[in-house]
Parts: sequence; structure tokens; C-alpha cells
Amino acid sequence: MIRSRACPTCGTMQEFRRLDDKERAAVRAAKGDRHFVNDLWRCTAVGCLTYFRAGNLGDRDLLPETFRKEEAAAEE
Repeated sequence: MIRSRACPTCGTMQEFRRLDDKERAAVRAAKGDRHFVNDLWRCTAVGCLTYFRAGNLGDRDLLPETFRKEEAAAEE
């Protein structure tokens, strides 16, 4: 499932997808075990780590830098 939204980091309209299991685990580790992670969406632009809660762009944050490095390695 993909959503088109304005990405505050990219400054343009981008497609967002739901976080995968590894990304959700990283958010939960950073925010705590009680943090609900099942409705988080990530920008699909290359190098962007922005994610937000569905329907609430104000509730956003960045994934850890390791995800940017993994993404770059996957492209090679």
C-alpha cells in the first residue's frame, strides 16, 4: 500500500509505504516497548529516513542512520 504525501524532509510530494518489520523494530527499540508502530509510514525517496503516523504528519521522526546505509548497499 502506497500513499502520496508532502514529505517535510524532501520538501516535495513523495510516495510513502508502511514500515517493514525491521523498521518497526528499530522504532520500537528507540521509543519503547509500549510505542504503537503498526500505523507508521516511511518516505520512499532515496536516502530519506522520514516516517510518520497515518493521518498525522505532525507526528513524525527519522529512522536510524543504519537504514540509509542499508538502502545504499542494496542499490549497489
